[in-house]
Amino acid sequence: MKHIYIILLALCFTACREKTPEEEAQMTLKEALEALNKDDHEAYLKYVDMGEEMDPAKTAYMKDVLRQHLGWRRSERAAVVAIDMIDAQMEGDSICTVYYQYTFSDGTNEVGAQKMVRYGEAWKIRLRN
Repeated sequence: MKHIYIILLALCFTACREKTPEEEAQMTLKEALEALNKDDHEAYLKYVDMGEEMDPAKTAYMKDVLRQHLGWRRSERAAVVAIDMIDAQMEGDSICTVYYQYTFSDGTNEVGAQKMVRYGEAWKIRLRN
C-alpha cells in the first residue's frame, strides 16, 4: 500500500508542476494548429496576435484567407494525421519560436517554425513582424 501512495505522490508532482514558457507556447500552437486542421477558423483566430481588435469584416476576410489556404494545401498534399511539437526556443521574456511537424496520410512530413508572443499569461501566434 505504501508503494501506491509513493507512486500517486510522484504522479501528482509530475502533473502539478508548472509548465515552462516553452511548453505553454508549444501547447498553444498545437491547439491552434489542430483547430485550423479541423476547419475551426474562429477558434484558430483566437490564438492569433492580430495587433488590434478585428471588426466583423476583417474577421470574415481572415476566415476566407484561411479557407483558401487550407483548400490549396489539401489539394497539394494528403490529409494531416498528426501535428507534433519538436522544440521551442525563447527569445527574451515574451517571444518564443516553436518548431513543429505535420505528418500527412501519405507518410510524408513537413517541418515548420512559428513565432509566438506572450501577453501576460497567454501566448499568441505572431503573424506579423
